[in-house]
Amino acid sequence: MKLIMLNRQWKIVFLAGVASLFVYVRVTDNGQVQEYKQGIRERVDYIMQNARLPSRGDVQVLLEALDDARRGFSGKQDTQGGMPETTLRSDTIIHQKSNASLDSEVTGRTSSSVPVSSVRKSNPTKEVVFPSVHDCNMTAYKEQIKNHKGPTIPTMNVYPCRSWHYPSRDTSWPIVVEPTKGKILESISLSHVEEEARELVEEGMEIQKARVARLADTCNSHPELFIRQYVSLVWDTSRSPPLVYCPIYKVASTTWMVYFQRLAHVNDDNHALDKYKKAGKERKKYMPRFGGGHRRVFEEYKAPSTSREKNQVFQSSLRFLVVRHPFTRLLSAYRDKIERPNPKPFAPYFEDLQRAIILKYRPPDSNITATTPTFPEFVDYIIDFTANLTTAQEWDENVVCWTPYWVQCGVCSSDYQVVIKLETMTEDEQFLAQIANLKEIQNVFEWRNHKKFSKSSKEVLPVYYKSLTKKQILLLYERFKIDFELFGYTVEEYLDYSDQK
Repeated sequence: MKLIMLNRQWKIVFLAGVASLFVYVRVTDNGQVQEYKQGIRERVDYIMQNARLPSRGDVQVLLEALDDARRGFSGKQDTQGGMPETTLRSDTIIHQKSNASLDSEVTGRTSSSVPVSSVRKSNPTKEVVFPSVHDCNMTAYKEQIKNHKGPTIPTMNVYPCRSWHYPSRDTSWPIVVEPTKGKILESISLSHVEEEARELVEEGMEIQKARVARLADTCNSHPELFIRQYVSLVWDTSRSPPLVYCPIYKVASTTWMVYFQRLAHVNDDNHALDKYKKAGKERKKYMPRFGGGHRRVFEEYKAPSTSREKNQVFQSSLRFLVVRHPFTRLLSAYRDKIERPNPKPFAPYFEDLQRAIILKYRPPDSNITATTPTFPEFVDYIIDFTANLTTAQEWDENVVCWTPYWVQCGVCSSDYQVVIKLETMTEDEQFLAQIANLKEIQNVFEWRNHKKFSKSSKEVLPVYYKSLTKKQILLLYERFKIDFELFGYTVEEYLDYSDQK
């Protein structure tokens, strides 16, 4: 009897303790527990809405969410005590340079180390902490910019912040649009197309039908890619049908941002440009310092305000994207962000990434004197770092500038009807300009950002890919294989460049 009473007393004490702890967490952390619970609910909803069994990655996400809920407040306290000062803007994070920045050791921006198993094992016993893209602090950012003036925010000290945005319970947006193999192309009126452009349009129509048919067939063979996901888009709703564009980094995105500004007649009446000659005026009118640039495009071409409107506009729109050979794009990203000693924007992140790659993949006794990673070192990093990335969420949360096309633009969920290839960009973009009646860019071709290097990435391909082994090229191909299949690219040419097994 005494034992029973003792158990009851302990139960009462235990329940009282749990209740006190719950109240303490709720009060001190301002509802953080509820946010964690909501995050778990959203993850479960996301898996269920995609009508498939949870994958290994999904299970891992749920376990991490539950672990977050357990650690909750204490984890937040640890982060506040040990992290460098950071600030966040939208999807980017600004890091203040510290005197204790990386010298001989790469300490990264967070305490999370990346397990790697390189093709060319240089320092297998060396634990390298690669810079993370997950450390975001909105409060610190707002404090940083509260007195900022000007149309844009400097990006010299910007650190990228990647996080997956789970679709809401409102199924109106985002949506999955089943492949139609370019059905909208058959209904577009071509009465406005002039006679001299008819042949170009007819040939382009056949090319596009073949490309989107390949998209449909490839996507249908990968049903796991039909998922609801948020994608960054340019919405031109002033046209009939509306025009929707998905920009992809290192694939003429700057050129098309200029085109959209030209379509919107940005700075046509800006008298501050009158002092420049015609050529200089045309070049400067789309620059950020004169109110142009990428930010201006998203201000001019905003998404519809409601989920229902987005749904209706998107399904009725002419949707397009621009691609190039995945390996050419990867080389372009390497030259811009890894080979250059002063990569911009996101300089702190890429400088730290450069140091980490060298520390991990360059042997201590190497005779390489380059201060930035070589192409083989970079490729080893890509092969190792992306080895376990299988879902769109995993790619989106961990990779910044070389995210696959199928992830960045939700290719299998968006039913793109026009695929412009950089290899045939002149003909492809004029085809689109004609059928969509984009008069401002008809018979216009310009490739912005081409001036950064004396030679294009395509011209120097053999030099860089010759430095890789065939094994490296094949493993790299496996990482981006879906892009190859979607857009009809092959790896054989690149294997021929290498004379190493």
